Amino acid sequence: MSERQSFYKNIYKIAIPVTLQSLLMSLLYLTDQLMIGQLGDVAIASVGMATRIFGIISVVLAGLSVGVSVYAAQFWGTKDNKSITQVLGIGLFTGILLSLTFAIAVFFNPSFFLGLFTTDTSVTDGGAIFLQIVAISYVPTMLTMMYSAILRSTEHAKWPMYVSLVSVVLNIILNYMLVFGHWGAAEMGLKGSAVATVISKIVECLLIIGVVYFYRLPGATGMRNLFTIPKPLIKKFFSTSYPIILTELVWVLGETVYAIIYSRMGTTEMTAMMMTSPLQGLSIGLLTGLSSAAGVMIGNKLGAGEFDTALAHARRFVKLGITISLILGVIVAAISPLYVKAYNVSDEASRLGIYIILVFAGFLWVKVSNMIMAGGILNSGGDSKYVFAMESAATWLIGVPSGLLLSFVWKQPVFLVYLVLSCEEVVRFMLGWVRLTSKKWMKNLVSDVSA
Repeated sequence: MSERQSFYKNIYKIAIPVTLQSLLMSLLYLTDQLMIGQLGDVAIASVGMATRIFGIISVVLAGLSVGVSVYAAQFWGTKDNKSITQVLGIGLFTGILLSLTFAIAVFFNPSFFLGLFTTDTSVTDGGAIFLQIVAISYVPTMLTMMYSAILRSTEHAKWPMYVSLVSVVLNIILNYMLVFGHWGAAEMGLKGSAVATVISKIVECLLIIGVVYFYRLPGATGMRNLFTIPKPLIKKFFSTSYPIILTELVWVLGETVYAIIYSRMGTTEMTAMMMTSPLQGLSIGLLTGLSSAAGVMIGNKLGAGEFDTALAHARRFVKLGITISLILGVIVAAISPLYVKAYNVSDEASRLGIYIILVFAGFLWVKVSNMIMAGGILNSGGDSKYVFAMESAATWLIGVPSGLLLSFVWKQPVFLVYLVLSCEEVVRFMLGWVRLTSKKWMKNLVSDVSA
């Protein structure tokens, strides 16, 4: 088998399960939104704001799981299973501290967090009930993320996909029962959607851990081995991972500022943005597998010392991502009128929603390219500090100032604000491509800490 054939075979093996899992989660979010959308504008906005709150902790945990994935992929390239287990132990210990702290804070004061986004009391009242219940799912979600990161990085990506399928189906069934009161269940509205989310997340967590130990997959070990970690590995892990976590945090804080900007423009504008989020997530989710595959495959090659092959893989991944996302962008633009009709919202919210989707479709190719370069390629070589600087500069020097000026000073419509904010992605693309071609990101992270 040629090197090129091997490349595409591994993409199918890694990217397709990850893509299907992302697709399932996006479909779940879309289904939730469509069900809640039948309850009106305020319900959509309430769930949207509550989802933004969870976004803060979820991206921090995502950054931690990326750090776990980076080291697990390079250790897998050297077939060092013991060190993979130790990396998982670092992720679990840190993740429990973060997720549990955030869950307690949100559970006991949900109104405070929602008040950071909107002053609309109808939104905060409905969202507080939803957010308080969903906070219970933060720790199980973290456990699922860490074990899934290990499985994807060690060529077992199909298992997280299977588990997500069960979780999504369960969530949809429970939503149908509890939101609308079908099959003998009480009609609970927003509260029912929150209960459905918690139950499905707990089941998902138990299933993924059960699979790991039942089939003795990487990460299946006793507590003693899991948390007996050499200090050099801890030090090196956090030296690489803290910029990844900071990058995710900076990104979500930027997105939080954007959400505040949209919400302060009015409930109609906020509704238009929120109802387009599932379609955006679905579109990005279709290509998330390329980013994950890039991180795993290139990380394996760097860990094995095959630098030329790693660089060739990197170039192919970017070109493949651009090609597919351009095609997908055309499809998304074409279905935008049909998509907004599925929501029971005002005519103005529908009109704005179509414009927002068209802007998103036009920038999809550059968003996907940046996801592959920053999240997959550069991080796979431990170049997290450069990624942090690149992401921070684009968000806080270009995106946030532009958004504040356009919305509050120049009073521009929401779709035009979104258009200008999306231009920061072009800056990221240029900085990322320059770094990729420089080869400075290519490092073997595990040669001196391997067990």
